[in-house]
Amino acid sequence: MTIHKHIKSLPHHPKRVIIISLVIALALGIFGYEKINKRVLPPVVTDNSTISRNSGSSPSEDLTLAFLASGKIASVSVKAGDKVSKGTVLATLQSGNTKGALEQAEAAYEKIINGATSATIDVAKAVVNTAQVNLNETTAQQNILVANAKNTLLNSTPMALEIGDNSGYDAPTVSGTYTCDQEGTYDLKTYSSTSGTSVSFTGLEQGSFLLTDVPRPMGKCGLFLSFDKNKVLQSGIEYNVNIPNKNAPNYNANNNAYQLALSAKEQAINGAQAALDQANASLAALVTAARPEDVTAAEGAVQIAQAAYENTIITAPSDGTVVSVNISPGQIAMPNAPAIEFISSN
Repeated sequence: MTIHKHIKSLPHHPKRVIIISLVIALALGIFGYEKINKRVLPPVVTDNSTISRNSGSSPSEDLTLAFLASGKIASVSVKAGDKVSKGTVLATLQSGNTKGALEQAEAAYEKIINGATSATIDVAKAVVNTAQVNLNETTAQQNILVANAKNTLLNSTPMALEIGDNSGYDAPTVSGTYTCDQEGTYDLKTYSSTSGTSVSFTGLEQGSFLLTDVPRPMGKCGLFLSFDKNKVLQSGIEYNVNIPNKNAPNYNANNNAYQLALSAKEQAINGAQAALDQANASLAALVTAARPEDVTAAEGAVQIAQAAYENTIITAPSDGTVVSVNISPGQIAMPNAPAIEFISSN
């Protein structure tokens, strides 16, 4: 009621109107300031290649560092307990191709901004050649990694699994290393022959032999079968040998490694192909004419080459301490595979 009374009397007192308006504005400003300063700020997200970090009020961070590319590890320059500063190189991959591509891309860019010349075109051609070599080598290397992972998967502890009730009879022992790349099943069945009890196998391969405790080859893919000589099996008993053996204790781990290898192959080849496409586009632009967009194309080639080269290096994201090192020179690194545990002191 008091406020209403004041309002009704305001037109008769202009100075009072101004004073009250200033008081109200000041009150609103103080209220807004308090609301803003009580706001909870969102967490800061950086672009460091980290897989995990700690929580709580401590300013330190637990980081897991990894390569962003695959390849053979060239150097590891730290060990557990080392204190390093931000930007220190911790580990590198062999990077001859990527470093060469970066140097040539930078040279091409310098030539382009000074005008397209025959020398500039030659440099661009060299970038294309380097990118093509890198694509070929990346494809070959990734194919080997995938083939090795698949071979490991197919050899997930092969064993003979009985079909039906074969109680009283031991399953044959499977030994050797499966060297073919086809998945499937060996179907085993015992039968009576003139020389005694024999076993036939069909499916992935076909053949037969007399039961013996000496390992006998089950086809040409590297697996062998042997039976307990103290057990005389009757005819009509059946077993399966599945490739891969999904009941093996190491099947899940081997399958996960194989899927990771397939994913890494696709990522690596796509990256190398993109670099080649960019190099070809830059060359085409130079041959056509020296236009403003030529500079953009050259800058793109440099950025791609720079990113490819930086993916072969792990650097300290901040000042901190190395907790553990999970890699060593000569190993093949996979993209985003944990390599170095690091505690940031920032």
